[in-house]
Amino acid sequence: MIKHFIIRTASLFCLSFLMALPVLPQQAEAQAISQTRPIAATPPGAVWPWEGSDLKPSKDVIYGVLPNGMRYAIRPNKLPEKQVSLRFRIEAGSKYERDDQRGFAHFIEHMAFNGSTNIPEGELTKTMERLGASFGSHVNAHVNLEETMYKLDIPSADGSRLDTALSIFRETADRLLLKDDAIKREIGVVISEMNDGDGPGRRIGRQVGEFLRPKDISTLREPIGIKEIVESATAAKVREFYETWYRPERTILVITGDVDVEATKALIAAKFSDWKPKAAKAPPEPDNGHWTKEPIRAKIIVEPEQPIVVMATLTRPDETDYGDLDTSEKRKWSFLQSVAEGVFQRRLARLQLVDNPPTLGVFYQNSVSKNGLTASLTVMPREDAWQEALKTVVIEMRQAVTTGFTATEIEEEIKEGRLRLERAIKEEPTRRTTGISSSLIGGLASDAVTVSPQDNLANFERWTPEITPESVNRAFASWWQGAEPSLVMLSKKTLEGGEAAVVNAWKAAMAAPLPTREAVKKAEFKQLNLGPAGKVKKVEELTYPKAKVVTFENGVRLSFMHTDYTKDRANIRVGINSGYLAFPQDDPHWSGFADAAWGGDGVGDLTLDQSISVFAGRSTTLASVRVDPDTLEMSASPAIADLPEQLQVMLSQVVEPRMGPRPARLARDALKTSWDSYNQTASGVFGFFGATYFETGNPAYDEPNLQRYLSSDDEKGKAYLKRLREEGTIHVVVVGDAEFDSVVASVAKTFGTLPKRAGLPLNTAQLATIRSMPTGQPARVLTHKGPAEQAIIHVSWRTKGGIDPIEAERFYVLASILQLRLTEKVREAAGQSYSPDGGWTFSNFADLGRFYAHASVTPDQVKPVEAIIDGIAADLVKNGVTQDELTRVIEPAVKGRARTRQSNSFWSFILSELDVPKLPGSQSGFALDREAQTEARLQAITPAQLREIAKRYLLPQNTIRIQVLPEKPAKPDTKVMPAKP
Repeated sequence: MIKHFIIRTASLFCLSFLMALPVLPQQAEAQAISQTRPIAATPPGAVWPWEGSDLKPSKDVIYGVLPNGMRYAIRPNKLPEKQVSLRFRIEAGSKYERDDQRGFAHFIEHMAFNGSTNIPEGELTKTMERLGASFGSHVNAHVNLEETMYKLDIPSADGSRLDTALSIFRETADRLLLKDDAIKREIGVVISEMNDGDGPGRRIGRQVGEFLRPKDISTLREPIGIKEIVESATAAKVREFYETWYRPERTILVITGDVDVEATKALIAAKFSDWKPKAAKAPPEPDNGHWTKEPIRAKIIVEPEQPIVVMATLTRPDETDYGDLDTSEKRKWSFLQSVAEGVFQRRLARLQLVDNPPTLGVFYQNSVSKNGLTASLTVMPREDAWQEALKTVVIEMRQAVTTGFTATEIEEEIKEGRLRLERAIKEEPTRRTTGISSSLIGGLASDAVTVSPQDNLANFERWTPEITPESVNRAFASWWQGAEPSLVMLSKKTLEGGEAAVVNAWKAAMAAPLPTREAVKKAEFKQLNLGPAGKVKKVEELTYPKAKVVTFENGVRLSFMHTDYTKDRANIRVGINSGYLAFPQDDPHWSGFADAAWGGDGVGDLTLDQSISVFAGRSTTLASVRVDPDTLEMSASPAIADLPEQLQVMLSQVVEPRMGPRPARLARDALKTSWDSYNQTASGVFGFFGATYFETGNPAYDEPNLQRYLSSDDEKGKAYLKRLREEGTIHVVVVGDAEFDSVVASVAKTFGTLPKRAGLPLNTAQLATIRSMPTGQPARVLTHKGPAEQAIIHVSWRTKGGIDPIEAERFYVLASILQLRLTEKVREAAGQSYSPDGGWTFSNFADLGRFYAHASVTPDQVKPVEAIIDGIAADLVKNGVTQDELTRVIEPAVKGRARTRQSNSFWSFILSELDVPKLPGSQSGFALDREAQTEARLQAITPAQLREIAKRYLLPQNTIRIQVLPEKPAKPDTKVMPAKP
């Protein structure tokens, strides 16, 4: 989706930080009339967010409170069929830790999987797997500043599944054993997680937080904690935090899905009513810290391998208690701010859509917390021209403050908001259970009333008359008053002039003349008229799935399947069935730059800039595009009313894309800016060289070379892409809540009007030289420049590829059991890696595959963990797998397959396989044939079959080993004293 793409992409490059401005003379009038935040206090004794509010909770949710104060919410839902999603939230995040407990909230979340009164250590994950829930996909947990959240998705409430799921949460509530020996083992796992996350992102984030908000609770209580405190954890220390903050009145349980409400209420009461807090008196709430008002200031963080970034933050302290009550007035105020923010984001997006933009990314955000308000601008310049990039963005902000936004801009934002709310009403009957549970628990966690989508739209329409240019302009200006900026610059080297140079650049940008702002030229999307609608040659009906395949006289094929998985929505895939392998691979990077130009520069007379506005209020977008080895693929998901127009847009993207130089130029600049950043972590190095480890004999497996990227011939790439667009055969797939006849008519008027195509064959002969890297050799050792505690051990075992899809299924099952054993032996038993990973994968280019085991460890753990991995492989060869292991893998796989089928994207992928050209190592064309019997085949797999695979492949002589080690050895331990509020 193109709308707001640049802004969202920019946020991936940079950390999101905050900014400020002095009061400008031009702001005087706005300051006098700026709006203020509404104050609304929660009534004493209120339990739910709507008590005392004028907002009404949705009638779809059933709420309850147990006598011990524990709250619950049940929301019945039927999609996916039978699935149940549970969220168990305890208000016990890192902000509740004392100085000597930093990291304990997160540590207890780990310990929840390490033994309780009724579930022995090591059995919890196995119990969940037997329920049909796999760790990571359906079972997980997280800790942030405010909360600890446990998540469990089960395939159904049938039998004892829901009872067992609730029993697991009940164990977590106050029955964790927290034994010293288990704690000692888990310390290694948590330290491994700390080490994995260390790198420039965390390092920079900490420095910025300490500079901007040194006394804010979020700076003082990072959830991951402090290594020295975690290493000193004992059962007594951890239990103190657990028993203090894990209390029923601090807990919310959310259950959504295919459940009987009354039976579920009774089950909740039976499980949790006996939960009593260990201490009768509730602990006092912690201090959130405070902000201080500072003069203009700057900080330079030197990071030689990171992109240059300039961040400007306004932090305006506000000690007013606005209250936690969610009201219409508060939402109206927030709505007004969001409109102003949205319009300004659109303007920033347009800065990057000119022919020679000064920035690679711009991100703007405003936010509200208990300590005040912040507004932030983050600017990523092209190469070293950071002063010019900063000046351009600051001028854009100043223009918005001084002259405001236009009625047209505001109306675009309102149209987009109305579209989202109207869509929510239409799609409400087909919302997914997991999405509902996450939304519901998120609302309750933030003291927000979960109102119906109909009420949301009614409120929107009631507020819209007050959303005038004057009110929006005042709202935007109000964020840029009452404070001066704090500036942070990430620099590749020491900056001449130091912090003063950054401050002076800001002041110069503030003093620069404001140019006359050019209005965005109005545009409209012009549909192509290529001739009369195409005629249908034949229609075939598939028995499984229940779909129709239409062939037009010009050779275009349409595969259509009606579903009701998402109300009023369809998934469209357009495959042009020839890819970059139709051409020689002497320039292996042309397709990436051609891809960027194809998807990033508009269509016909419509620039990408104009496309931000032209489809406002409709679900039509420029489709996402991708150049694959075997296919050009386009995809979009419009509302049914917009489906004809969406197909017209996609036709224009095939016939008349603009393909200007800007997208490829920016892609090159981004590569140059970030190229050296890979070596700052072990995982960065492993991923950077990933293509070179396992296969050879083709340019796809060459070592990364920046100069080869930069010298790629764009004109040749565009010429190749033009041939693919014009000569490749076309397959349109539409899956969703649409009618067959109307879809056929729309395709006939678009792709049916094209001339007949002969097709463009793939040159697969150039893949014949691909072969495996040698096996059974000593490990390849790479080094990184990041934290000395980071290392990686990777072992792969060479197999044949995925050409036989039935055999491939068995490979995947054995790989899942390999993952189980890695978790049990490397993480749980040895406590040496946070997230060891096992699996099986294969190449589409050749009949080559591999099992793999991968673990992030400390350098001294590389050899011991490698020995554990080799031992697992040897045992699988000697003794095979157990029936219990097989059950724990097959049950989640079977249930997961049933859930996956209930989506438009799944069936659009399956149907798209009908026409995809077959590569030498791919399973293309098999997906549809084998889909109907997947569950039966999985359930028929035996331990003996898997042992035969292990005996054939999991042998020392088949291994390819990779190690990533630090360039510099670890320094002696340095004690870090915890900061105090």
